[in-house]
Amino acid sequence: MISMGLSMAGQVAGHNAETAAARDRNNAKARNNYIKQREYEIQANLDNVQYLSDVQEQDYQQDLTYAAMLDQWSETDFELKKLFATKDLEIEEKIAKMHQGGASEQTGASAARATIGKDVLELGRAKAHAIHEKIMATKETEMAKTKQWRAGKNDSHKLFMDVAFAPVHGFAPPEDRSFERGPSKAGLVLGLAQSGFSGFKAYKANTAPGVGKVPWHQRQTA
Repeated sequence: MISMGLSMAGQVAGHNAETAAARDRNNAKARNNYIKQREYEIQANLDNVQYLSDVQEQDYQQDLTYAAMLDQWSETDFELKKLFATKDLEIEEKIAKMHQGGASEQTGASAARATIGKDVLELGRAKAHAIHEKIMATKETEMAKTKQWRAGKNDSHKLFMDVAFAPVHGFAPPEDRSFERGPSKAGLVLGLAQSGFSGFKAYKANTAPGVGKVPWHQRQTA
C-alpha cells in the first residue's frame, strides 16, 4: 500500500510539474507577443512625431525660400532702378550742356545755331542710347526674376516632397499562438486508477487467509 501511495503521489507531482511547465511556456509566449506589440506601437508613434516635426520644419523652410526669392527680386529691381536713374542723369547733363553751349555762342547767330544743332544731335543720340540700355536692362531683369522664381519653385517642390508621404508602419508583428494545452487530467485519473488497482491486487495477494479458508485467487468454482 505504501508503494501504491508513493506511485500515485509521484504521478500527481509529475502531472502538476508538467502543467506548471506548460503554463510557464505559454506565459513566456504571451509576454513576448505583448513586448513585440508594444515595440511596434512605440516605434509607430515615434515615426508619427518625427513626421509632424518634419512637416513643421518644411513649412518654416518654405517661408525662408519665399523670403529669399523676394529679396533677390528686390535686389534685381534696385539694380534696374539704379540704371534708370544713371541714364536719366546722363540725359539731364546733356541737356544742361546744350543750354550752356547755346548761351556762350550768342555773339554769332550762325555759330550758335550750329553749336545748338550739334548738341541737339548728341542729346538725341544719348537719349536713344539710354532708352536702348533701359529696354535691355528691363528684359534682363525680367529674365533674372523668372530664373529666380523657377529656382525658388524647384526648392519649394523639393521641400514638399520630403514630407509628401506620411510614414507607413506596415503590418503589426504576428502573434505566436502555438500555446500548449498541458497534460490531460484524464491521463492522470487513468494512471491513478491503474495504480490503485495494482495496489489492491498486491494487497490481496499478500494478505494471509483465515483458518479453514482458501485464498481467493486459489478458489475453484463448483
